[in-house]
Amino acid sequence: MKILVFSDSHGNTERMREAIDAHGKAVSLIIHLGDGKRDIEFVSAVYPEIPVISLNGNGESALRDTRLIEEEGIRFMCMHGHTFGVKRSIDTAAEYAAEQGADILLFGHTHVAEDYIVPLTDGRSVHVFNPGSIGHRPHSYGVINIPRRSVYVLSHAYSL
Repeated sequence: MKILVFSDSHGNTERMREAIDAHGKAVSLIIHLGDGKRDIEFVSAVYPEIPVISLNGNGESALRDTRLIEEEGIRFMCMHGHTFGVKRSIDTAAEYAAEQGADILLFGHTHVAEDYIVPLTDGRSVHVFNPGSIGHRPHSYGVINIPRRSVYVLSHAYSL
């Protein structure tokens, strides 16, 4: 399964379309982590065959918008991150994701691509992944590959 992860498109639908076209029919799902609600609606209309999950960012709402989704047995906590203060620290968001039973935290807001493990205070850890900003330079997005019958995830941030 291949998931494309976008955040912070800020009106740049062209870069999202370039990324989708680069991966072709292999794309199973698109997740947009906020600050581009209208952008992802437009892109979704261009690619109606690809399911889309879209969240509100600080540009769309000051309210907390999180979604816990499960794909291929892996639980993803999706958020923009502004209401968790991710520009200052990832700790609150990572703790929240772990409390909700997530394996991976997907977030945006910082415009910086990141992919690492956060150790938690209780000895657990959570994988955190930020695709960066598809709308601002350097334009970046995330690709999550979940191989069949596997328990690991390969994630990458790509620059356009």
